[in-house]
Amino acid sequence: MASEDWEDALDKFDWNDVLEEVDGELLEHLASELSFRTYQALKESSCPLGDGYHLTHLADGRWAFWNEQNYVKEDVRFFETAQHFLHVAVEEFKLEQPQVQDLLERLEKTPHLKLCAVCGHHFNPDDSARRELGIEGIFLDEENREGECCSPQCAVEAVVHDMKEG
Repeated sequence: MASEDWEDALDKFDWNDVLEEVDGELLEHLASELSFRTYQALKESSCPLGDGYHLTHLADGRWAFWNEQNYVKEDVRFFETAQHFLHVAVEEFKLEQPQVQDLLERLEKTPHLKLCAVCGHHFNPDDSARRELGIEGIFLDEENREGECCSPQCAVEAVVHDMKEG
């Protein structure tokens, strides 16, 4: 192939599509890094704070503060408590009292996530889709309510795995 053909092919290439695909993959990587099945699941389980910032209350009690627009340049920041995050946010973003009050309300509404005992991904136990299906909790040990599953699929996978092992 002649160099003119290569140049012509490159000129016709839509780099915006490539960049969008790369951005999407990076966000999926972020979700995986935070133990979510998909970026969409991460976003739905997080509290939007504006300007691309989100706050996620992880199963271990920590809070993950991340920005979907600057993820490549800014690492996810973790906070042991909501109060620690609030203190840093007030200082870093110079929040005034009405903004602090709004942030406090958002923190209270942010769901505390759980980890699935089968797949290890975070999930929101109060997700509206779970309520619509009548799923209050699916446990590997129903009697002791231990080992909660994120979905009926994971529960079935656990049962099938046990059947194969036993």
